[in-house]
Amino acid sequence: MGTGYPCPERANPGQCVRPAQRSGWLNLRVTSVDQFAYGWITPALALAMSMLGGLLGTFLTSRSRAFTGARRTRWLTLAALAIGGSGTWVPHFMAMLGVDVPDTVVRYDILTTALGFGIAVVVYCLGLYLVGFGPPSLGKILPAGVLTGIGLTAVYATGPLSMRVAGVVAFDPRTLLIGLGAAIVSAIVTLWCVSVVRGLPSMVCAAVIMSFAVGSTHYIVMAALRVTPAPTTAAVPGVTLFAMLAPVCVLACVLLAGLAYSTVGFTVRQDTAREEALLSQARDMYSLATFARGRERDRGEPAVPSHR
Repeated sequence: MGTGYPCPERANPGQCVRPAQRSGWLNLRVTSVDQFAYGWITPALALAMSMLGGLLGTFLTSRSRAFTGARRTRWLTLAALAIGGSGTWVPHFMAMLGVDVPDTVVRYDILTTALGFGIAVVVYCLGLYLVGFGPPSLGKILPAGVLTGIGLTAVYATGPLSMRVAGVVAFDPRTLLIGLGAAIVSAIVTLWCVSVVRGLPSMVCAAVIMSFAVGSTHYIVMAALRVTPAPTTAAVPGVTLFAMLAPVCVLACVLLAGLAYSTVGFTVRQDTAREEALLSQARDMYSLATFARGRERDRGEPAVPSHR
């Protein structure tokens, strides 16, 4: 079959699956689920994407402080798209690439998977709207973090809920509750970073902290996943994550490029406007000086008084 895995006799012989293996440090077994089936590659990709999204989101939020009203809302929406889309959902998708259930094929429902993207952007919009207007305060960041964290738990849960396997997918309530707490802490940390942090070095440090918060929350929620295989001869519906990898990569590139262009374009426009204002001021001063010299010549007075 070209998979390298043994294929037992099945009604659908195309469903060749990876057999169960011994767990290792980078191949953690959570009941029958492998979260690191491809080693360190998937968590590294997830952390990198999360850091880029968090950095862009922090930068966009800092830009929003220069505006008020609807214009600030637009900048905060772009920041939510960066943090929720590029910084949360895309890393979640990348980390899900490493999930494998031995002795069964794993497929995913496209609509449920895409639903996580929408939830991530919406909950970060709400959180940033709550903390993005007025001076930052703990009284705004904490409730906004709780609201955003509950939404993030739903985002991370869409991955397992979209799974289609030959068996039953469920969650362990206690572990999921711990994941909810981790999501709330992660959201509070993220909203605090984007509200308080100033300067590029601090923004980079904040993006690193945010990426580790996102990654740890994902794996804690995934630790609540429980799969009970049930052998069946029916084909498992859905598509593989690798089939969705190309569209998601295109989406991530478009998001990052568009948001980066927004930040760079704003900086260029701001610098251009500042330079034009200085040039206009210099032209006005030159015109006044020329006018003053002309009047002095008309009166027969020296333009510049001599000092002896």
